Amino acid sequence: MRIGLIALDERPVNTRYPVMIGAVAGVDVLQPPVELRSAYKTPAHCDAIAGWLRQNAAQMDALIVSIETLGYGGLISSRITHESAGTVIARLDVLREVRQARPDLRIYGFNLITRISRSDSDFEEPPYWTQYGNAIYRYSQMFDRVQQGQDVGTELAALKDAIPAEHLRDFARRRLRNHAVNLTVIEMLADDVFDLLVISSDDTSEYGLGSREKRWLNEWLAKLGGDDRLLLYPGADEVGCALLARALTQPPPRFAVHYGIEADRDRVAPFEDGPVSLTVERQIRAVGGELVDGASEADFVVAVNPPSPSEKPFFDYDELNVERAYREAPLRRFVQQIDGWIRAGRQVIVADVAYPNGSDPVLVDLLREQIDLARLAAYGGWNTAGNTIGTALAQGMAAAQAQNEDARLRFLLHRLVEDWGYQHVVRQQLHQWLDIQYNTPLIDADNVEAAKAFIEAGLNDRINELPGFAGRWRIAPGSIRLPWQRTFEVDFDLLPL
Repeated sequence: MRIGLIALDERPVNTRYPVMIGAVAGVDVLQPPVELRSAYKTPAHCDAIAGWLRQNAAQMDALIVSIETLGYGGLISSRITHESAGTVIARLDVLREVRQARPDLRIYGFNLITRISRSDSDFEEPPYWTQYGNAIYRYSQMFDRVQQGQDVGTELAALKDAIPAEHLRDFARRRLRNHAVNLTVIEMLADDVFDLLVISSDDTSEYGLGSREKRWLNEWLAKLGGDDRLLLYPGADEVGCALLARALTQPPPRFAVHYGIEADRDRVAPFEDGPVSLTVERQIRAVGGELVDGASEADFVVAVNPPSPSEKPFFDYDELNVERAYREAPLRRFVQQIDGWIRAGRQVIVADVAYPNGSDPVLVDLLREQIDLARLAAYGGWNTAGNTIGTALAQGMAAAQAQNEDARLRFLLHRLVEDWGYQHVVRQQLHQWLDIQYNTPLIDADNVEAAKAFIEAGLNDRINELPGFAGRWRIAPGSIRLPWQRTFEVDFDLLPL
């Protein structure tokens, strides 16, 4: 089986994870050559990628295509490019050509409702975000709240006065263009260009222009008579993996969901717009699955460690002591349940969404104490709740039909090492070490090679703390990579001993 993938951007979460999941299930994932893809703020070669698609569509059993990459040149380009809606939309015509040439080909498209970052940083945004990013985020929130009849007009007016008018115009123009593209892909769905279309919300919230645009899209969908082939939900970097799992799995898998702390199943995770139970349901639908009541009826048990009530980051150890008092007893019982499901032969997927951007150390400590981790179908604890859950579901679905045991173990260990070993432990050690050695917490040309060596040693130490993997695997020497040259994410290769 060959599945074509035009990924959201070049980061490993979008390009490498699907390949690793495909390897587990014995599926080839075909992608445009590296030299055609985006490179941080340098856009992908859109016309060349369209040419690659024309040349290779005949050998695909399914196609998963990011509208951001095909139309804009990638995720960041969709936020910062000055290209017009007409230019972007014209590039999507290749999908109509492919549909005409291959009416039997399953085409899954995905696109984003553009995020509104709440930080004063232009790392992934237009230049003026450095000074006005947080203010623009709050402006977006207040604008939507005023439109919904809330009494926050004074705050909105103050923000409008504080942000230069030219920046607000540029901000609105970009959103107008991207909304027009989203309307266009809904029209393409109505024309049967896509078999399935996902429009996900990147870093969403209850209020804001992104949420407002989502409501507009739903209104147009209703005017078209509805279409269950369109999915709208929070997410971004996990969508490629989720749609890959959907493409390779038939019939629809059944999932039973259990929460480590039942009282927190209705808690809204950071960067989401609804309770985590709804996030789980949305992601199950995205992978083509069905929700069932009990483990005995299910193909998979999804063990969810729900969002923490704490608003502090997961690596704040003072807060962690308070967290342990709240979380340890119920999570200990939960891990005993997980052990029971595994011993009963169930495929168990652990979705650890207590905190964004890293594992819950309370849960992982208990898993390491009581579970042979290699027997898990999947584990995830990275970035947003949607990112974690969607990727973990895809991983588990591939593991259930594993054609390659080494590939299954490699990706499972990769998730544990990256989400727990790096994000929770080594990343914090790296920041401290960089401060001491280089007087900066940032990666730059002077420290990047030393930082990679530091990370490699630290991750090898973490592998030796993972039951089922210790003494059997290691980081491939010299394989540490830092996408976008920052400490936020890491990539690496694993070798069996």
